[in-house]
Amino acid sequence: MNRKYMQQELNQTISHLSNLVGKGSFLRGSPVIMKRVCGNSNCRCKLEGKLHTSLYISKNKDGARSMIYVPKNLEEEVKAKLIAYKKVKDLTEKISEINYSDLEAKKKGDV
Repeated sequence: MNRKYMQQELNQTISHLSNLVGKGSFLRGSPVIMKRVCGNSNCRCKLEGKLHTSLYISKNKDGARSMIYVPKNLEEEVKAKLIAYKKVKDLTEKISEINYSDLEAKKKGDV
């Protein structure tokens, strides 16, 4: 990879990452759709077997997994924050790869 192109790519990636991180609007976790019966004896889930669906976030901290319920009115916001976290993670990985390429170029004396 060309050194000038590498630096340009690195700067663009860092800029994108800083925009995402600066907003601070991301969540680490995995979305999980759960189907359940609500408990109301007159509800369609009990009478017709049409289960309710709910969104949860599966989160692992210190080796312990927890499930966090997401109310319907917050589902879109939470999904966007989960996607933003994945972008942060991907951009961080991209920056690391660019820096590894730079390290290899320096080792070979291509700088």
